Amino acid sequence: MSGVLLFNLIAAAIFSTLLFVILNFFQKWRIQNLQGLTVNYLTASAFAFFSNYEQNCKAFSGIRDTGPPALGIGLLFILVFYTTALTTQKAGIAAASIASKMSMVLPITAGIYLYHDHLTTLRLIGIILAIVALYLSSKSTNSESEVRKNNRAWIFPLLLFFGCGIIDTSIKISQQYIINSENEQLYYSLLFGFAGFFGLIAMLYNRLKNKKVFELRSLFAGILLGIVNYYSLLFLVRCLAEPGAESALIFALVNMLVVILSATSAFLVFKQKLTKSNLSSIALALIAIFILSR
Repeated sequence: MSGVLLFNLIAAAIFSTLLFVILNFFQKWRIQNLQGLTVNYLTASAFAFFSNYEQNCKAFSGIRDTGPPALGIGLLFILVFYTTALTTQKAGIAAASIASKMSMVLPITAGIYLYHDHLTTLRLIGIILAIVALYLSSKSTNSESEVRKNNRAWIFPLLLFFGCGIIDTSIKISQQYIINSENEQLYYSLLFGFAGFFGLIAMLYNRLKNKKVFELRSLFAGILLGIVNYYSLLFLVRCLAEPGAESALIFALVNMLVVILSATSAFLVFKQKLTKSNLSSIALALIAIFILSR
């Protein structure tokens, strides 16, 4: 594994973990989720566009190629966010967490079948250990009392599973066929911008129907989240773009690092006690990382 790939992997995992940390603070800061996330998308869009303003203006000539896929993924961002909220309410936090993390199976499978990622027996064992570690990391932070008794509740985790998986797979496809050195930042700007646009529509609906007033604290929290969100996507795509990098391994390794960093931040920042399941998930994650990085 090259030094550049290792750096990008660690950076992608750090910024992805920071996303969860900031979102955890949303409740403490009394941030309205829709407002905070909409500002987040708009901030990430502006950050991407102005980070390379002149090049992005030139790349606008190819917007017919980059616009439609960015529009689709941007819409998915908002839909998956709402699905996450519904899953949490209808099926419980545990189900939402497990479904979103287990969704890495989809981009891994896509990488094997679409891009012929090399899958040895040893790497298959590593991926299985990764999935078990992700399950334990989700299971350990939730109690059975959080699960709602609803015969139809299973549909929400299922939708979340496919939604998260489709987003990750779409990002890999975008990296493979759409993103290049000339349009990279513009594509990110469009992707986040469309997500923010749909968020604004939802906010307007809330304003007219539910009289929801925009709160200033949502602006500051959203800006912070948006900058972190931009870098989490940037470094993930750079991992996938590394010569010889296999998407199956990239998604598995990033998720494993996020498990370890999330558990560490939960202990250090939020003073959560590490349970046996926490420690088991960290141990399995370390073993999986060792196997997958060979």
